[in-house]
Amino acid sequence: MRTTALNTGQLEPPRLNANQTARRQRIVDAALALLEDSEYERIQVRDVAERASVALGTLYRYFSSKEHLFGEVLVQWAGTLSTSLTRRPLVGTHPAARLEGALHRSVRAFERRPQLAKLVTRLEASDDPFAIDVLNRLDATTKDVYLELLGDLDPEIATRMVRVLDAVLDSSLRAWSAGRLPIRDVYRSLSDAVALLFQSDGGSDRL
Repeated sequence: MRTTALNTGQLEPPRLNANQTARRQRIVDAALALLEDSEYERIQVRDVAERASVALGTLYRYFSSKEHLFGEVLVQWAGTLSTSLTRRPLVGTHPAARLEGALHRSVRAFERRPQLAKLVTRLEASDDPFAIDVLNRLDATTKDVYLELLGDLDPEIATRMVRVLDAVLDSSLRAWSAGRLPIRDVYRSLSDAVALLFQSDGGSDRL
């Protein structure tokens, strides 16, 4: 019987010892590194195994497919946004300024690794349960970061704001990834959206 969890492509956490956890992370790191120089479609699972210095069969013990592996890469990479904000605090005290700064930082991260933006688009077009799970985990990760920046607002209003901004970010990145929108317009769209949401003291009450 295989030890992979259904629709996750990864070993269940309780079954991983320290060496297995380190090996699994090495595979994820190798996959992310390969995206620096190669397009997702051109990367073979064997390339990742060689980069991580593990046997191909070992890699498949942790990830059942290429999509599962790179889905985990995407989620872990998105989680670094919180670390980035801790290491380099955002400028400004107003929630609008902090939120705009965080959104722009997210865009800069995708700008440095455009293949991850393409991967998000690819997952959004899939009806695979794993793809849906990855996107839900990705949304939860970034949502928590943005909501923390809006801690002074009513939680319901803050949640609705983040939902709107997530939609703007998602559609703008998809258009940029497809070559239909210059990156400067992605930043501008997010700035405009934040400005509209905070355009007046009572603006959020009308959301």
